[in-house]
Amino acid sequence: MLDARKVIAVLSALAALALLLWPPSQFSPEMTHAAALCVFALGLFAAGLFPEHVSAVLFFLIAMLFAVAPASVVFSGFHSTAFWLVFGGVIISVAVSETGLGARVAQFVAVRLTASYLKIIIGVSTVGLLSAFLIPTGMGRVVVLCPLIMALADRFGFVVGTRGRTGILLAFCFCAIFPGFTILPANVPNVILMGGIESQYGIYLSYAEYTLLHFPVLGLMKCIVVVGLVWLIYREPPRLCGSEDDDGVTATPQPFRITELRLAGILAGALFLWMLDFVHHISPGWIALGAAFLCLMPRYGVLPPTAFATKINFTPLFTTAGILGIAGVVAYSGIGDLLGHAMLDAADLSHGEQGRTLIALVASSMGVGLAGTVVSIPAIMTPLAGGVSEATGMPLDVLLMSLALAYSTVFLPYQLPPLLVGAQVTGLGLAVTSRFCLILAAITLVVLLPLDYLWWSVLGYLG
Repeated sequence: MLDARKVIAVLSALAALALLLWPPSQFSPEMTHAAALCVFALGLFAAGLFPEHVSAVLFFLIAMLFAVAPASVVFSGFHSTAFWLVFGGVIISVAVSETGLGARVAQFVAVRLTASYLKIIIGVSTVGLLSAFLIPTGMGRVVVLCPLIMALADRFGFVVGTRGRTGILLAFCFCAIFPGFTILPANVPNVILMGGIESQYGIYLSYAEYTLLHFPVLGLMKCIVVVGLVWLIYREPPRLCGSEDDDGVTATPQPFRITELRLAGILAGALFLWMLDFVHHISPGWIALGAAFLCLMPRYGVLPPTAFATKINFTPLFTTAGILGIAGVVAYSGIGDLLGHAMLDAADLSHGEQGRTLIALVASSMGVGLAGTVVSIPAIMTPLAGGVSEATGMPLDVLLMSLALAYSTVFLPYQLPPLLVGAQVTGLGLAVTSRFCLILAAITLVVLLPLDYLWWSVLGYLG
């Protein structure tokens, strides 16, 4: 039986080799080398044949050995604010787990909504949605909270293999991951978009504006759709309600520890600053870095001194730096402008065709996401937005924000690593997760994206 990961990796390597041997006539030698490297590197990220940080290191190595771009371009991701936003998110995720604050928040919400299956689904979905504001990485939310949600499912009588358990886990995973696309610091594609916009166009991306544009429809309404789908497909009556016992769901909660209170204060302060960035103009990355410092600070922090060496996972950091490096190489080589014009020629776009331009850009971006992962959409399409704006006359900020519509629409789990991990950690499996993903994507295309377009119109964001 063929290993899909190996097939994707081999195909990307062959595509890179074909570019080197038979480059398009419009490509200069520098463009050819950059395109081959980017195709190969993105193929490795998409295949998952190597751990993501290994793929990032290999990209850095090849780029420098063959002088594909200057070091300042290849390693530009490390001095991007997006990199430090992910760094802060990793530290916060560890702190939420180590202090027990995440488990306490999840239990507090879920316990109060257990009278029926619908209330259980609403409870775990609310936990997932709130966690997107508290834990700035989708992977962190899945890893930290999935074990608690599985334990709650067991306590309510939904053992492994039951439809009710499947629905509970799907509701949590999807509501913990997908609203993150609408909250600026909450996942990697957002921060890559932020880093790319900042480095390539000098545009500051506002937390408040981004959330206002995307969260009401693609965040909150999508969660409501998830709850409705789960209730329709997987509902089952609870076999066991919480009772007062030593390990039951409704057992008397323990008093807050000092580390939990400190962390709650740090998170509240960071969230407050993120929400008011349009006033103080401090980048979300530096706010996250400040929160990380407070978590790590000796004596007054919430993590022991050894946590940085033993608890921190640096994979998301190198992955972010690698993807931003690929975006930088694409922009530096001029491939972005060339591909932008090719896309425009194929779509035959012109001035004044706002709706057609948005549809073409979003559809092209979704195609990029299907070819790899959703992370590749902001990496590849951000450099193209400038060319589209020049050719059509549409505001650049509108086109850049439309990329979120594409990378928040996921057709299959392989496109979204946290969802892939969630399917494995919870035992849902890829078949069940893929079916639910396709149903949600279809509803998003037919209902939610048009509604989001109307929402932007109501806000006056579209001319």
